[in-house]
Amino acid sequence: MQIKTLEVKKISHYARGSEETACYNATVYINGKRAVEVSNNGHGGMDRQDVWHENGLSLKEINEWCVKTYGKKTHKYMDNGKEKSFDIEMDLEHVCHDALYNWLDAKTLKKDLNSKFLFMEKNSKELNAYKKAKGEDEELFASFFRGKHEGGICLNFIPFDDALKLYKESA
Repeated sequence: MQIKTLEVKKISHYARGSEETACYNATVYINGKRAVEVSNNGHGGMDRQDVWHENGLSLKEINEWCVKTYGKKTHKYMDNGKEKSFDIEMDLEHVCHDALYNWLDAKTLKKDLNSKFLFMEKNSKELNAYKKAKGEDEELFASFFRGKHEGGICLNFIPFDDALKLYKESA
């Protein structure tokens, strides 16, 4: 079977169980069909990846496709005041972790957008917020926002994927 698409769905995250690594479960779908059950108990170590062999794919084939498709990702970190980095091949485990953290960020953003007006001033990456009053008229707030924060961006009033990108950049 040739892999055309890979999606990570049915994510469940257990914050209380997350210690050294994220404690989570997810299902990987390949070409729209369930292919791999992924989980991590949160105590450190690699994910468990249980392949549904009905699809005729091995973990080796899936990992090779992920690396070929997603390539390498550079991770930056600080060490004694100096920025350092390393590259990591995007195998299935890393693709699943990216999907998990994207899902967690989206979940947090949705919650925040329901209770706050999140915004960035013009030419700023810093996220600010106004608390939403229950039943507040969003059109009235939008008018207020445009008058007080000329050139600013209110995440509540842009497409969710764009808001999520800005939200992640501000972290």
